[in-house]
Amino acid sequence: MKARLIKYGLCALFVAVMAYFYLLSRDFAGAGDRERYQLLCDALTVPGVLLVCAGALVWVSNLGALDGIFYGLRLAFRALIPGKRLQKEENYQDFVTGRQEKRVKGYGFLLITGAVTIAASLLFLGLYYL
Repeated sequence: MKARLIKYGLCALFVAVMAYFYLLSRDFAGAGDRERYQLLCDALTVPGVLLVCAGALVWVSNLGALDGIFYGLRLAFRALIPGKRLQKEENYQDFVTGRQEKRVKGYGFLLITGAVTIAASLLFLGLYYL
C-alpha cells in the first residue's frame, strides 16, 4: 500500500508541478472564467499525455517490440569501446531471453494517472465550451 501511495503521489506531484509552471507563465489570475478553463485544460493535457506515453513505452518494451533496437545499440556501443570488440558477443536469442527475465512490472500507475489527468483535462475542456 505504501509503495502504491508513493507511485501515485509522485505522479500527482509531477502533474501538479508541470501544471503550476504552465499556469505561472500565463496570466491565470487575471483571466476570466472561460480563459481559466482553457488554461487548466492546457496545463493538464501535457503531463497527462506524457504519463500515458511513458506507460505505453514501457508496455511496448515489455512485449519485446524494442529488443532488436536495444540489441543493435548494444553492439554499436561495444564497438566503440576499445577491447570490447574482441570479447565473445552474446547472440540475439540469448539477449532476448535475458531481457524477458528482466521485464518491468508495476507500471500501470503511469497509465492510470495519465488517463485520470487527461479526463480532468477533458472536463475543463467541456466547461470551456459550455
